[in-house]
Amino acid sequence: MEKPMPIERQPTHPHPANLTHRQQRCYFTELTCDLVAWIAGKEWPWKVEVAIDEWTIHNPRLVKVGTQKVLAEDRVHHPGGQHPRGLAVDLLIYIDGEYITDGTHPIWKYIDERAREMDPHFGLGIHFNDANHLSYNE
Repeated sequence: MEKPMPIERQPTHPHPANLTHRQQRCYFTELTCDLVAWIAGKEWPWKVEVAIDEWTIHNPRLVKVGTQKVLAEDRVHHPGGQHPRGLAVDLLIYIDGEYITDGTHPIWKYIDERAREMDPHFGLGIHFNDANHLSYNE
């Protein structure tokens, strides 16, 4: 007797309002790791490398001034954004060894589409001109 094919289930996406901050951070970390693995493992038309920067931003934060480190107000990240909550990272994409700073490069669209397939609350900041900003519930 032939075994029945397993039923493909659609993944469930918890609504952020139903999760505690801890659960959101853990879920965001899981999504981010899966997305980074997907980027690194996908066969692209270019040689693609990926890294992560700016995970949790504390304000004030330590900054280097000359040879000393001092506490200063973070003026890079939006105070109401998700970086201070640990729910945003900056993806660093290198194509053929070159850091991609152009937010209109087509790779960002592909990455954002994949992220939103994983969870509609997870994606890049393309819509607010910060293509490498990956966040949850923003």
